[in-house]
Amino acid sequence: MKRGASSYALACSAALTSALLVGCASAPSAPDVQKRTSYFRVVQRFKTPGKGLADITYAKRHVWVADEEGAGLIYKIDPSTGSVLSSVTPRYGPPSALCTDGAYLYVAHGVTGDVYRHVLEPRLRELTHFSTGLADVRGMYFDAGNFYVFDQATRGMYEFDAEWKPGRSWRVGREDETIRGLTKADGRVWSADWRDGWLNRHRVVGFDVDRKFCAPGWHPAGLAWDDGYLFVGDTGSRRIYKLQLNARE
Repeated sequence: MKRGASSYALACSAALTSALLVGCASAPSAPDVQKRTSYFRVVQRFKTPGKGLADITYAKRHVWVADEEGAGLIYKIDPSTGSVLSSVTPRYGPPSALCTDGAYLYVAHGVTGDVYRHVLEPRLRELTHFSTGLADVRGMYFDAGNFYVFDQATRGMYEFDAEWKPGRSWRVGREDETIRGLTKADGRVWSADWRDGWLNRHRVVGFDVDRKFCAPGWHPAGLAWDDGYLFVGDTGSRRIYKLQLNARE
């Protein structure tokens, strides 16, 4: 299956409100800290286990971390302490994105565009894999029986059914963004702009950006939702932040 710009079903918004046009500083000074985190309340933070954080997800009461540097490990972390409980080196190479459907862990190998299904317990074990036909998978989430996959190479969001058969697609984001991580949290879709330090909140229909918020770190990479809190990985500080969202926004 070859996926390209011609397959897009809907273009992203041509313009954003002025609130979306203000960039986050790459290294905020002390007075900027409150502004950068005003939408969120950081309730916990812990160090990432590796140096090449690519993505995170939440499954079976644990945070799972994809590290794409070196051997390309997948870590299982206790979210209450940040302790690494186990790690696995996937046979297919460094992982670029993670998601779960509640029963299995899905791991993308961005270079090949393949997605691998794993059982989570009693240990992470590969079962089978699927081809997406994409070139640089950098975010995935599961919702209402379908998988949604972001491909950096084409700046597209792609829909797949439960057995990874392709469906609709959309153009997402601006050309200058580098998306690293995707999740559905609190009824909205979120993506992390690694380059500029934004967290993008998208409308579910069409995936155009509703609001942009400064991330608690400098280079967000990886998003996860545990039905109460948003977890955000950050390569700048090499930490994972657990955030409570501001319901008034």
